[in-house]
Amino acid sequence: MPKVVALQAHMGALAELLRRKGYTVIDLYEACRPGVKVDALLYTGYHPDMATSFSSVTETADITIGAGALENHPAPVRVNITGLRPETALAALEERLRRFSPQ
Repeated sequence: MPKVVALQAHMGALAELLRRKGYTVIDLYEACRPGVKVDALLYTGYHPDMATSFSSVTETADITIGAGALENHPAPVRVNITGLRPETALAALEERLRRFSPQ
């Protein structure tokens, strides 16, 4: 069964990469619904209203969530991917999942 990864927005380069690698990608609203099991929650401190050029934003992981949702969510794996490119964020996720559930 594919691992379920929650992102603020389930569209964009990171979400597409995760889907290609076999992950099920859901948004944070879906992840917070009763009975929804989430294997990992990816988050970042990036906020689009900060002084950042558009070109640099499109090259990094394209999600952002508020701290309140993170504090109470039961996801067993949480990965801060602030400033990481999608490929690097994927590698960080896979490393954390590997450490959390060794084969």
